[in-house]
Amino acid sequence: MPIFTEEFTSKVAPSKLFQAGAVDSHNLIPKLMPEAVSSATLLVGDGGVGTVKLFKFTDVVPYDSLKERVELLDKENLEYTHSWIEGGLLGAKLQSATYNIKIHPGADGGSVIKITVDYQPKPGAELTEADINADKEESYGVFQAVEAYLLANPGVYAA
Repeated sequence: MPIFTEEFTSKVAPSKLFQAGAVDSHNLIPKLMPEAVSSATLLVGDGGVGTVKLFKFTDVVPYDSLKERVELLDKENLEYTHSWIEGGLLGAKLQSATYNIKIHPGADGGSVIKITVDYQPKPGAELTEADINADKEESYGVFQAVEAYLLANPGVYAA
């Protein structure tokens, strides 16, 4: 059961990062990363637990789309968990992938973001280090785009 954990620091306040990067990701990410994400829509729900989000990608991403379900949305403790339910590496190499994001207060009003990913490979399928590293890079790229946007637009997602 391959699991990886990454930790990032940010100058952005935890509540802003959580609101932008977790709660409103389906609206914000396509605007910030149009070269990779062509659209994102809510298929089921209103953004809370049980919501299903569909992300469609451009040709720079090795798969067309990804559906994810919100498993946990804890606005008080700034914790968000979502699972892939269709697309991405599901079917090819994975039975499931679950992402947990927890944002803690950091230095000088900033944040520490901890992302833990739990992959369940398909029987007989090999999840390579390259697959995991590509996912880490994608996660970090999304984080960097959200952080840059929030730093450049300090009035958005105000608490």
